[in-house]
Amino acid sequence: METKSCIYCGRTLDASLLIDKAGKYRCKDENNCLDYQTGEENDGSIENADYVSGVVKSALTEAAQRITAYKGRTVDRTTDGGGDLVDGTEESINEFAWMKTVVDALATEYENNRKFVFQFAETERNEYVISFYGEDRRSCFTVKIDHGSGSKYSLTVTKDDRVPEADILYREFIYKSYPSSRREDVIKDLSVLLVALQEEEVIIPSLLSEFRQEIESRYYPCD
Repeated sequence: METKSCIYCGRTLDASLLIDKAGKYRCKDENNCLDYQTGEENDGSIENADYVSGVVKSALTEAAQRITAYKGRTVDRTTDGGGDLVDGTEESINEFAWMKTVVDALATEYENNRKFVFQFAETERNEYVISFYGEDRRSCFTVKIDHGSGSKYSLTVTKDDRVPEADILYREFIYKSYPSSRREDVIKDLSVLLVALQEEEVIIPSLLSEFRQEIESRYYPCD
């Protein structure tokens, strides 16, 4: 399925839903596009199943594109030789309800993949943990999302070193904080991690390195 991004609403959609004008794409349904921009359609309501599904599908599509770009940059370099304390207030808990709903929907995309385990802890820490187990079950990546103090999300990646690991990246944290207003970015970045971990084991380190460089170069006010 070929996808493109609308220059107005920014959504990544099937190319059949877009119009190509001089190499730039825009939604065929102008009213739907405008509703998305004004927030009338994309109201962030977790009661809207189409909205939740749309967030997940769009994030996974974009994730595949980003992984492809990572692979290209890795090949180019080879050729060239080259957490906070958590706020347990009702506001924070309500905010994380959105994240839990969307990650639950994302989990259904991986329900038949036994390498992934999605776990939500119903505590004041508001944490969602996704574990990924390698083929030998001796290696485990852990991705954690929480909603911390200062009304922000954090995305953390670690690796359980059950066996000696030559690549130091695996022993380091990948960490990024996001303002609550950019919660969809958390889902997009999480999707990239899930897609990367399904690649061949030999290239996972380079993909995670590209991912880390990308998110570290991205600035948010909470950084």
